[in-house]
Amino acid sequence: MRSKSSPARTKSAPLLRLLLPCLAIAAMPAVAPLAAPPSNAPASLSVMPKPAKTQLGRYDSREYIEVKFVRDSQVRLQGGRPTSAKYGRLAALESLASGAGPVADMEPLFRADEATLAALSKSAQPQAQNEQPDLSQWFRLKVRPGQDIQRVIDELNAMSIVEIAYPAALPMPLPASPAYHDYQYYKLPAAQNGIDSQYARTVAGGDGTGVRVLDIEYSWNTNHEDLSKLRLAGALVANGTPSDPFNDNNHGTAVMGELVADNNGIGVTGLVSGASAHYTNAMNTQRGYDLANAILTAANALRAGDVMLLEQQAAGPSGCSNYVPVEWTPSVYDAIVVATNKGVHVVQAGGNGNMNLDNTGCFGSPFPRSRPDSGSIIVGAGGPRSTTWCSDTVAERAKQPFSTYGRRVNVQAWGRCVTSTGYGGLYNGGVNARYTKTFSGTSSASPIVAAAVVALSGIAKQRGITLTPRQMRDLLMTTGTPQTGSGGQIGPLPDLRAAIARLVTMR
Repeated sequence: MRSKSSPARTKSAPLLRLLLPCLAIAAMPAVAPLAAPPSNAPASLSVMPKPAKTQLGRYDSREYIEVKFVRDSQVRLQGGRPTSAKYGRLAALESLASGAGPVADMEPLFRADEATLAALSKSAQPQAQNEQPDLSQWFRLKVRPGQDIQRVIDELNAMSIVEIAYPAALPMPLPASPAYHDYQYYKLPAAQNGIDSQYARTVAGGDGTGVRVLDIEYSWNTNHEDLSKLRLAGALVANGTPSDPFNDNNHGTAVMGELVADNNGIGVTGLVSGASAHYTNAMNTQRGYDLANAILTAANALRAGDVMLLEQQAAGPSGCSNYVPVEWTPSVYDAIVVATNKGVHVVQAGGNGNMNLDNTGCFGSPFPRSRPDSGSIIVGAGGPRSTTWCSDTVAERAKQPFSTYGRRVNVQAWGRCVTSTGYGGLYNGGVNARYTKTFSGTSSASPIVAAAVVALSGIAKQRGITLTPRQMRDLLMTTGTPQTGSGGQIGPLPDLRAAIARLVTMR
């Protein structure tokens, strides 16, 4: 599916008519290098390879471009005009934007003000292993109707001051796969192919008390009888005016049901029903699909030890264009790094594309684009426990045929047979009383892993410990129940009892 068109910006009509005659940074032809290209980037800085030629995919925007300028180039918009305190004019950009040029508008990609971005930069913990991205150097360009967006992107990538330019992403079908049947057996002990959240709930903090968990996507039914926490003040952490590109209210409902459904004797019970529940929209009426800003908005609302769940997937590059984790998109990757550097645990769906992230020709080495590990937890979809309610041909903890896989996929959970709120295949008592036993895909797997992270973070906090994102990920991977079968790595299934036992030794 494609995103709805964003409404016209009332302030942008005159912007680029005035924009780049003053786009001051050193005059140069469109493909010429700067006279003095930046040379003082830290040694640890990773530079993304720029494509020689842009190829648009099905889920690439034909209207918007995301562009990042090289570190320390100090590009800013002042009075609606981009300027740099470091370099001279950008004549090549002027040719794109002046007069009848193909670029109609330019604005910062991340909408937080400079003070907020500066505060986030200072919020990186001392033990953060990634260099803090400079989000102020990300911009969003709007291409005039009828113009060749591929040519504009190629011209931008030819400029040495541009670190990377690419088409903005469009919203994609949510990571949900065909229906099967089950009940909430995923909460059972490891011997029964569960994560043993029942045991975790007997330990102080193991129900998520004291931890915020936030879901980024769309399609929530906040009036569901079993999701009262979504109606509390402050539950919505809004990224602009929420919009749902698929006009559905089931997917997010099922995700939140796995996590925080009320412990009220009816319906289902969330694995971490004691956690504080929040949600942030990935799409809004102002800018369309806006995932990078959604992550930044959520990171600002969370603190170290809280959990962010990314229930989205991205399209890979040409030739490998099935679904992959969203950190494949460079702006999203940078926003995730800012969140993990702050100490927020970021859990993201691996995607339902059956893509091998170890394919270096498509994804670089390592995924994504040969960049350092973002610190997030990537989740694959594995086989559930087969019961009378659900019989799956995939063995327990074996890779589901649709699951994306590879060394960067850290842990797995049930990719079929998950019971939760929404949809109505299990019980339909009206629009606000629907339940399913068929929620599937990396969509159903990711909330199970997120719940394990919430439970462990809650227990750790009760003991005066705040685990870093990498400590949390290592704990899940080293104590989990091993993957079975072949077909590519999706990692172990979390085992909370074993992880809690190991947590006792951590300080």
